Amino acid sequence: MTRRLVGLVAASTLCLLPNAAYAHPGAALEPHDLWRAWSAAPGVLLGCLVAVALYARGVRVIRRRAGTRLVSPWRVRSFAAAIAALLIALVSPLDALAGSLFSAHMVQHLLLMMVAAPLLVLGDPMTAMLWALPPRGRRGVGLWWRRRRTLRAVWRAIASPGGAWILHVIALWIWHVPSLYDRAVADGAVHVLEHLAFLGTALLFWWVPFKAHGRRVGGGTALIYLFGAVLQGTILGALLALARLPLYTAHFGTTRAWGLTPLEDQQLAGLLMWVPAGFVYLAALVPLALRVLRQPPDQGVRVLATAGVSARGTP
Repeated sequence: MTRRLVGLVAASTLCLLPNAAYAHPGAALEPHDLWRAWSAAPGVLLGCLVAVALYARGVRVIRRRAGTRLVSPWRVRSFAAAIAALLIALVSPLDALAGSLFSAHMVQHLLLMMVAAPLLVLGDPMTAMLWALPPRGRRGVGLWWRRRRTLRAVWRAIASPGGAWILHVIALWIWHVPSLYDRAVADGAVHVLEHLAFLGTALLFWWVPFKAHGRRVGGGTALIYLFGAVLQGTILGALLALARLPLYTAHFGTTRAWGLTPLEDQQLAGLLMWVPAGFVYLAALVPLALRVLRQPPDQGVRVLATAGVSARGTP
């Protein structure tokens, strides 16, 4: 399980790291230039192409040996959709627009955290990519990993419900500190680091409810886990949407061309964090709650009661 998580991060890094030289430097984008503002990022395209090629080869090998049991068609579709979301966020004109509008930057970040990350987890690329290697390579990876006790202990800690939740929330909040956000808009390398932090911690976050299979996360714990994410995202979105002054100087001179004041742009970004992002969390909450309700009556009631007590105790 832990090796699969490492693979998720590796697959995502293939698409993100080469983008350092192409991240937007904060230059203003005019509306008439929008549809020509595709990012000239061959590194991103090459990284995603390598990830797709490895995934496709691994799927073919697995299906020759075990049919569709290990990598089902819906997992393949999830992986393809995740790559598409990464390309929209990093290569499409949205990336250039994010240098001018905070609201566009928020859409970009939500695509990474709320679309690409959960779809990557569901796509399970590590299984396929391991099988893309020759047998000796697979054995070598497994042997290397088994010998790294300290590294495995670190991964167990950060991939636990508490560790994953805390890291994701810290990344979300710290990169919305005005001084750090402004630096990311102005500096391409810092911007890539921001994206890596968002996507990496989001992969950890979504791994817990989607891939733990109940071995580490009970139904009540998962409900609290997702409810806590809804709550903190709502608070951050509300703070941005209801602020009386613009907080981010990076966009003071770039919003007018788009018919927005810096404050209106910030309020729109806050609403995006508040409402659409909240619906993504809720979309994960609803099937989980239904699954809990389908448990034997006594067990389901205990789980929901535990979640309710914990939620009432949340400040």
